[in-house]
Amino acid sequence: MTANSAPLDLAPRPPVPLTGTNTKTVIAPRDFPNWLAELRAQEDVLAPAGFFVLVPTLMLSMTRDALRGTGIAYGSQDCAAEPEGITGETPAAHLAEFGCAYAMIGHHQRRQSLEEDDNTAARKATRAAEAGLTPVLCTGETERGTPADAAETVTAQVRPVLEQVPVAVPLVVLYEPLWASREHRAADAEHVAVVQRVLDALSTGRPGPVRILYGGAVAPGTWQAMRQGTGLDGLALGRAGIDATARRTVIEEILADPPARAEAAHARLS
Repeated sequence: MTANSAPLDLAPRPPVPLTGTNTKTVIAPRDFPNWLAELRAQEDVLAPAGFFVLVPTLMLSMTRDALRGTGIAYGSQDCAAEPEGITGETPAAHLAEFGCAYAMIGHHQRRQSLEEDDNTAARKATRAAEAGLTPVLCTGETERGTPADAAETVTAQVRPVLEQVPVAVPLVVLYEPLWASREHRAADAEHVAVVQRVLDALSTGRPGPVRILYGGAVAPGTWQAMRQGTGLDGLALGRAGIDATARRTVIEEILADPPARAEAAHARLS
C-alpha cells in the first residue's frame, strides 16, 4: 500500500489535547491491576485530556477490561512489520480486534537494541494504519545538539513514514530526545519549537491529522514551559505517567491551559 492508497478502515482523529504514557516493563504483572485502578479513579481528568496507555501485549486483556467505559484509550508498544503472521510477533489486525486504538512505532530501545531502522518503522506504521490503528511514531535524537540538528534527525525518521502511510491516516508523532531523559531535564521550549515547526511543515496539506507530542523528563511544570513557546498538542508522560500524583498534576496543568490548536482541531471534528 502506498501513501496515496486509502485504508479500508480509518482510525478516528486523535483528540486535542492528547496525552499518554508508555509503561515499558516498569510495572510488574502483579502490580498492574492496582495501577489500572488508579487510572480509573482519575478518569475525570484523563479522559478529557485524551489520555492513552501503551502497555505490553501480556497486559492488554486486563487493560481492556479495566478501562472499559472510562474514555481512556489503550494500545500496544509495538506491532509486526510484515503482513503475514510471524511466530512471536503480534499483527496489527489482532491488536485492532482486541480494541487497541494506538500502536507505538520506533521506540528508541527497539532502534538501538534490535537495530530497527526508519524503514522498519515505516512498514510497522503502515501495518498499523491498515488495521485502523493510529501509529504513535517515536522520534528524537540520542545526544544533545542544536535544535537544527534535532530537526534534521526527526525529519529523517518521519519522512519515510509519511511517504508510506496513506495520507488520510491519523498519525501521532512523539518527539522524545533521549538525552533529556538521561539528564532528567526536559528540553527547552525553544528547542522543541524548532522540531515542532519542521513537523508541521512536513505534514502540511496532509488530510490525515498529525498530532505532535513532547516526551522526555516530563514533570509538573513542563507544560507551562512548553505552552508558552510551542504549538504542541500535548505531552507523553514517562515516570510521571506511572505515579498517580504526578500524573494528575501534569494532566490538570494541560486541561487548565489547553493547546492552542485545540479549538481548531475540535472545529474540524464537528
